[in-house]
Amino acid sequence: MAHGRKRRLPAAAALVLVVALTVCGMLSGGRIVCEAKETGTAVTAQKKSAAAAEEQEVIEFVTAYREAFSPEGIDTLADYVDDPEDSDFQRDLLRNQAMFKLGVTGWENIKVIAKPMSDGKHWVASVSSDLLTDNFDFGIPGLIVLLVEKDEKGDFKIMSGNGTELSDAFLKEVREISLSDEITDHSNEIAVAYNALLVEHPELVEWLESTQMAVDEEVWKTLQEQSPMETKADSTEEKSESKKDTYTVKKGDCLWTIAEEQLGDGMRWSGLYEHNKDVVGENPDLLYVGITLQLKSE
Repeated sequence: MAHGRKRRLPAAAALVLVVALTVCGMLSGGRIVCEAKETGTAVTAQKKSAAAAEEQEVIEFVTAYREAFSPEGIDTLADYVDDPEDSDFQRDLLRNQAMFKLGVTGWENIKVIAKPMSDGKHWVASVSSDLLTDNFDFGIPGLIVLLVEKDEKGDFKIMSGNGTELSDAFLKEVREISLSDEITDHSNEIAVAYNALLVEHPELVEWLESTQMAVDEEVWKTLQEQSPMETKADSTEEKSESKKDTYTVKKGDCLWTIAEEQLGDGMRWSGLYEHNKDVVGENPDLLYVGITLQLKSE
């Protein structure tokens, strides 16, 4: 007889109890009904699993978008953005078409770090990849930060519209995520690789400068053919701004291009960054549209 001995649950049964609680009740006629209910631990695990799956979807979407930057895939880029008619997106298309004419063939070694925002509808994506060109037998590392959103249909889109009004709270969260340790480390890793490549291949600096000039000329020529009066007005505005001591960041800008256009030498980007570090922040590769940079030391 073992009436006074406590019976131990088998290990498998104990494990089941950790995952689910079984609620039992007596019905009429002596029948017993049991209902399995998930514990908080199980619900949390399911949510984490769903979040991880969605994050992977974002990574795959952004990777496909970056891979489409090729002579063969450029016509599909409009499918990835929220506003294909956006003027900045159209100008980006022209820039890439000009780059392809100069021997650029696409991008490889694409790595995406996607971080969700609190609204559950937007992600900040840090994207690194190597630019491929017929001019060199090695890739040129680079990095961009993109905003991804889920539209009403549940499809992912790259946010391209420069007219989109974003709240201060939204932009603050974007900045905080962009300056997170993982994304900052990612940016620093690419910056180190890029600078090391410039040191190892000084001829690359000249190629980058000449390519930038050639692309700008090609884009200017195309825009002038499409809308001569508008292009002329834009040119007058840009020349007027170039005489100022400040520069307002536009969509698509980076410190290199600003230094090239406003200071006459893209290599002066590091000095420009140090002079405006309190405005730009810790990540020189992340510029926000609308911020004002000081071009000259006081």
